[in-house]
Amino acid sequence: MDWDDPLRHLAPISEHPAKKSTLSSELSAISDQELASLKVNVKLDWFGQTSPRHNRAACILGSFFQFLEDEGRKVLAREILAWMHVEDNLFELANHLVAAILLPFKASSGKAPPPVSRPSVFADEDHEIEQAVGFIEPSQRDQTKLKRQSLRRDGYQCIYTGVFDRRSVKEEKVTLPQEARFGHTECAHIIPFALGNFNDKDALETENKSLIWWTLHRYFPTLRSKIDAASINQLGNVVTLFSEAHNIFGEFELTFRPQENAPNSYETITVPGYAVESKSGSSIIQLEQHDASIPMPDPEYFKVHHIISQILEVSGLGCEIDELLKAAEEAVEKLDPNGSSDLGLLLSQKMLIHTWV
Repeated sequence: MDWDDPLRHLAPISEHPAKKSTLSSELSAISDQELASLKVNVKLDWFGQTSPRHNRAACILGSFFQFLEDEGRKVLAREILAWMHVEDNLFELANHLVAAILLPFKASSGKAPPPVSRPSVFADEDHEIEQAVGFIEPSQRDQTKLKRQSLRRDGYQCIYTGVFDRRSVKEEKVTLPQEARFGHTECAHIIPFALGNFNDKDALETENKSLIWWTLHRYFPTLRSKIDAASINQLGNVVTLFSEAHNIFGEFELTFRPQENAPNSYETITVPGYAVESKSGSSIIQLEQHDASIPMPDPEYFKVHHIISQILEVSGLGCEIDELLKAAEEAVEKLDPNGSSDLGLLLSQKMLIHTWV
């Protein structure tokens, strides 16, 4: 059966306010990074006191500003400082960040996404996006080969739990150690596969995916030369996970934070009460390369996944998106007990009347 793209129902993505305004050089004149951060936080606090809507936008922007890395934070800081007295721009910026980053990532965990409104950008970026639409290509899905290579590299086991792949044990590709467990494992994408999968004959879908990647590269510049729609299926972007671990990873309830100066070492962060322990028995795990010819997972991708998890939690949008997805699923069950209704279209209808800011 063909893969059901959870992002195929994306409506045009919400507007980026940069088209209306040029950015000031205010931040570039501030040499002290801590002073720049203080200035942004103080202004967001002031902005958020005006009304509940202002507070909501300040919370979203503040969450991104808190967790983005330095280069992405600098871009966002320049935007916030330039548009502090143009409130519509800040509302649009907050909506765009939700629509182009948080929503696609969160909805890509096997659920259909809500629609969002179309963005526009200022002249230079508008030209960049037009070029991106012309050159963007969907990834070619070859999960069988990718999983086979990922399994060899990861020692035929989940990188988090250490659970061995059931089929590999059955086919005697690996000998099950004494007292070890086996089960169903999956090839998990760190940057969601859905971001690279689209119908290139559909102009709206193509534009949406190019806008998502433009926004990701804008605020996560370390991704620019590493990954895009066409290269989503790279070995640096996949890991072997036990099916249950894959589920919570897709829900951003399991993340891997790279440890400084310790290659392939990660601090794992899970939701409280998760029943399955890490293979090391602690929060720190070491990834092992069992086949030296197969590239290891890229820590930058894990870092982006972890940052987005933090933003979803602190902004409260993770729970909000989950509630909307759940409401759509319940509505489908009421309409058609056999489950033949189109969840994506129903969710789109619900999201059309939902506003983030």
